[in-house]
Amino acid sequence: MYTKQMLSVLLISLTTLVFLSCGKEDVSENAARLRIKLTDAATPVLKEIYLNMETIEVLPVDSAGIAGEWVLLDFTGGEYNLLKLMNGRTVQLVDQYFPAGGKIDKIRLSFGDNNRMVTITDQPIPLQKAPTITEYLLIHDVDASLAANIITSIVIDINAALSVRESNGSYLLDPRARAFPETFGGSLKGYVLPPEASPVVLITREGDSLITLPEGTDGMFLFTGLQEGAWKIHLLADPASLYRDTIFTDTIEQGRVREIRPRPIRLVQQ
Repeated sequence: MYTKQMLSVLLISLTTLVFLSCGKEDVSENAARLRIKLTDAATPVLKEIYLNMETIEVLPVDSAGIAGEWVLLDFTGGEYNLLKLMNGRTVQLVDQYFPAGGKIDKIRLSFGDNNRMVTITDQPIPLQKAPTITEYLLIHDVDASLAANIITSIVIDINAALSVRESNGSYLLDPRARAFPETFGGSLKGYVLPPEASPVVLITREGDSLITLPEGTDGMFLFTGLQEGAWKIHLLADPASLYRDTIFTDTIEQGRVREIRPRPIRLVQQ
């Protein structure tokens, strides 16, 4: 079981060794390497959405499933545009050594006050923090094992499309997020054209919904960290474009990238 005293000693020792580089023991020996990355499931409504992240904490559990204490990670904070982080792109937030054994069960994020969005009309709009995240955003069921001498890379996926809501004329930041080991599940890749249809890609499975926007002249899109099984894929055209939506099902397998055929899928006009 992790105790507050044990974790504090280990993390303080880590900081000392990193900066002095002259300790007798190598902090990386038999330790887990913990990395935290950020990505986004994009939205067709917003052009930009900036989150001011201040702290990241993790809750480890031991091999018996007994929770330890929350651990504040070595993250200095920063501002991130979620819509720059779609179709497989991530930005690294944390890279540090961590006591091996057990796993990371939960992640806790805190946000500053300078959160905002920019709509497709280039209008900047401030985002007030919803009461649910006044203190922090809690992400459950991370399930990331901490093995000695192995890099554990965790991806935090914030769904921008579902993270902003209107309330009495103001807009609230109410993040919808998941976190998973980078090696979890499978991926889905495809291409959809034409650009004139302004397509949006929505995939759904048993209550889960993820959204992204195709990129580039070839209309590429990519989803990662998907649970195994059948996913319904919706290629949604802008109604004003007079192109038809296309809906079908495909199957995701662990550790594999499923590429949709044909390449590309071409939406047809009504």
